[in-house]
Amino acid sequence: MAHRLLLLINSLEGGGAEKVFVTLAGHLARSHRGEICIATLDDSPDAYAAPDGVRRVWLDCRGGFLRSITAVRRLVAEWKPDIVLSFLTRANCAAILARGEGRFRCVVSERIHTTSHLGTGLRGRVLQRIVALLYPRADRVIAVSEGVRDELIRRYGVGAERVVSIPNPVPVEDLRARGREQPAIVLPSDFLVAVGRLVPGKGGETLLRAFARQSNKGRALVILGEGPERERLAALAETLGIGARLYMPGYLANPQSVVARASAYVSASRGEGFPNALVEAMALGRAVISTDCHSGPSEILADRPAGLVAGLDRAPWGILVPVDDVEALSRAMDLVDDSVIRSDLERAAKERVLRYAPAEIFARYEAELQP
Repeated sequence: MAHRLLLLINSLEGGGAEKVFVTLAGHLARSHRGEICIATLDDSPDAYAAPDGVRRVWLDCRGGFLRSITAVRRLVAEWKPDIVLSFLTRANCAAILARGEGRFRCVVSERIHTTSHLGTGLRGRVLQRIVALLYPRADRVIAVSEGVRDELIRRYGVGAERVVSIPNPVPVEDLRARGREQPAIVLPSDFLVAVGRLVPGKGGETLLRAFARQSNKGRALVILGEGPERERLAALAETLGIGARLYMPGYLANPQSVVARASAYVSASRGEGFPNALVEAMALGRAVISTDCHSGPSEILADRPAGLVAGLDRAPWGILVPVDDVEALSRAMDLVDDSVIRSDLERAAKERVLRYAPAEIFARYEAELQP
């Protein structure tokens, strides 16, 4: 029997969740037997193109929570989906609150460590309370990592039987093909690379301070991404004396062509769900360094929960350091200058990333989307 499937997300602007959403949508467009509608809450320019053969709707909620609820309720009443799969907190809450407008299976996907993402100020506490009230009402909650799953159960009251952990798919061969393409920018001969939005949660200040302390003064740092922290980070780089060795070209359509040529990949993030850019770097055979933040890197690099690292830890599939530990991060950067260590980490990374093969991940999503 054919079923109507509504795929819901805040926008298709550049970002890891959006990229996975479109990748999954492309697979479902080929495999799902019924109609598919992709709806975005906000009328923002698409960084990722929706697949052909699906209905595409922009709801123009302008970032508003109440507008999002109203618009999704109206869409559900009009289109009458049998299944709704949503990504990201605002879309998830709107989907759950639209259930009065139709009988559908409601599957929400939590893409990041919830508390780290929502924050602890007044607004953050209000949003946490909303999540605790609504998420237990979904038919299924898909967490992007075991750490995210555990937090949803422990802190937000979602029943363990309702939450499943499904990591993101990593299309290794596609990524390697993109890595072989010519970069859109001129690159230094020796550089570390980081990928992510220029926002406080990505730990840009820690990254720059650690880079300034590392021993290899002939090496550059390339940060791919855009965001409100750009001017502050550029000013800090000048203060630290590394301005001439810092490259911030912004958002690139093909970051893999840059990452594939880096000496190593580094993340100073303060919170993740499943760090796409990190596993993509692993697929490209890069040695990876990451903070032991909640809640994805430690699962990927060490097969264990987050928060157990006290100093630099050469884990089985990469290097982990504590969050905001400038000294440990700097030592990790020095460590990948050892060609033997770097070669071992590159080999381990390429082996580890095979566990995230898309076919298996897509099959697990499809199992959760049965009415």
